[in-house]
Amino acid sequence: MGLFGKKPEKKVEAVPAASTYVLMDSNSRLCARGYRREAPDGKTLFIALSEGDPAQLSRIGILQAIPQDKSIPPQMVRFIGSRERLIALEPMRDLGAAMRKNFRVPVAFDSFLYPMNRPRAQLRSVDLSCGGVAFRCRISLTVGEIFEIVIPLTAEGPLLLHAEVLRVHLDPNGNIYACKFVDTIDDEETMLREAVFAIQISATKVRR
Repeated sequence: MGLFGKKPEKKVEAVPAASTYVLMDSNSRLCARGYRREAPDGKTLFIALSEGDPAQLSRIGILQAIPQDKSIPPQMVRFIGSRERLIALEPMRDLGAAMRKNFRVPVAFDSFLYPMNRPRAQLRSVDLSCGGVAFRCRISLTVGEIFEIVIPLTAEGPLLLHAEVLRVHLDPNGNIYACKFVDTIDDEETMLREAVFAIQISATKVRR
């Protein structure tokens, strides 16, 4: 029957959110997004693409496959074939769970932060990852300081999260603060991952 097995009949399927994957090249540029399908041989990773071009993925060859499901590690994979929008990938090695959290995308949004015992302050983001955010702000924050921040980009609505300052870059146009999120729960991490992936997909479309 070949790599892809018997061709399935066309039907509308409910796709669990946990089966979402994003595919990136070796420079961590996002190339595609899709949904895991069960493999006939139990080894090959099959992804039904919702965004991306199978021909482009074939030219890239070696990819990074990052699942939304936290229980599955990101992997380095090799493109080995496609049929219409279904692609076949050969797993090569695990990349480690930290890669999912550190996947960072440039994005500019206006929001607010709430320091302890001080009025709220405006901010302009620089980038966002599942594990943290960088932003410009005219108030002074110190390394190790913990505050609340509003992240407005998730599909379910704004998130109010705790964050800790990791690094400060002095700038006359507003200091840049690199921060990590602290004490996030699973649902919040899931919403952040979806927001980060959606931002990178949108940026990929604009560049084409």
